[in-house]
Amino acid sequence: MAGCVYAGIILWSGDPVTGVYAGIQQHQLRKELTAAEPARRQPRIAQGHAFAMIRIPRLGLNAVVVEGTSAADLHKGPGHDRITAAPGAGQVVAIAGHRTTYGAWFRHIDDLRKGDPIELDFRGVAYVYKVTGHRIVAANDWRIIRYHGYEKLVLTACHPVYSASHRWVAFARLVRARRISS
Repeated sequence: MAGCVYAGIILWSGDPVTGVYAGIQQHQLRKELTAAEPARRQPRIAQGHAFAMIRIPRLGLNAVVVEGTSAADLHKGPGHDRITAAPGAGQVVAIAGHRTTYGAWFRHIDDLRKGDPIELDFRGVAYVYKVTGHRIVAANDWRIIRYHGYEKLVLTACHPVYSASHRWVAFARLVRARRISS
């Protein structure tokens, strides 16, 4: 019976055990991000360290993005793909996140709608993107990070839920940037 209850919890909201671990990691990353200087000329962020804050109102998400997308990185939070640019560079910014374990940050990525705002706070600047659409692609389809002449945010998560055969991809376009007052 207990096994059925636990399975039901995972189906409903994601794995609570790995969620606790991810919560602890998020706490450490928030402290790291708070201590960082907001200068734009900082050296490249090391893999596994705090990269930015991401806020997605429709998903109720307010989390620290970690630099990197290895399994260890994604256990801490959504991960910035190191082969893509940082916000504000006018290029493609890609962030991946889990749907069922380790915080399940992008569990409801499929709820995003055209026009929804996504905010990335990076080095003292809030970058606001608006969702432009979504697509389901094979797990190895890297065309999603192709540059199209404007700054684009690409969010990815495994699809369908509980499978890694494909990716749900949400696309957003940068609409404004503003300095964050201290």
